[in-house]
Amino acid sequence: MNAKHMWICLFLVFYSAQSPCTACTWITSQYRILSRECLSQLQKMFSQVYKPFPTSLYTRIITAKTENQVRFLAEVTEQITELFNVNLDSAKWDSGALDNFLNILNTRMLNELKNCVKTKEQRHTNMTLKKHFRKLKRILKKANYSADSWEQIRRLVRNHLTRMDIIASNLKSALTG
Repeated sequence: MNAKHMWICLFLVFYSAQSPCTACTWITSQYRILSRECLSQLQKMFSQVYKPFPTSLYTRIITAKTENQVRFLAEVTEQITELFNVNLDSAKWDSGALDNFLNILNTRMLNELKNCVKTKEQRHTNMTLKKHFRKLKRILKKANYSADSWEQIRRLVRNHLTRMDIIASNLKSALTG
């Protein structure tokens, strides 16, 4: 068996072992719609550059329990929302797309994800995730919130939202399957 087949088998074993999250059916019906809309609005904002992405964090969470994955989605969404609550004046983005993005992300996605997570579990925060977003805030501040630094952040957030969409897709299958 080659490595590719082994990874596929491991993924299927972990995927089938997930327990369904009875706390929230919203993920199965609305999350991906709003996630795609966020990605669409973010894409309209502007240009290029690259910053490190916490790939290992996403690799670990894909094999976690369903409720932990939901909590992770809520935590990342909250961190992204906090990231965009600083000086956006120099960002050269379509302001309508930015407003729509923040409205969907904060008002609709974050609130619904928080409703899906049990209260006691909301207090637990992934420290690696927090460090990652603190680093991004330092990058912005060091660059004096320049348009280029915001563009780097936009691309990184797009990567986060894309990976989160994959997790939500897996959750949908686990919750409806």
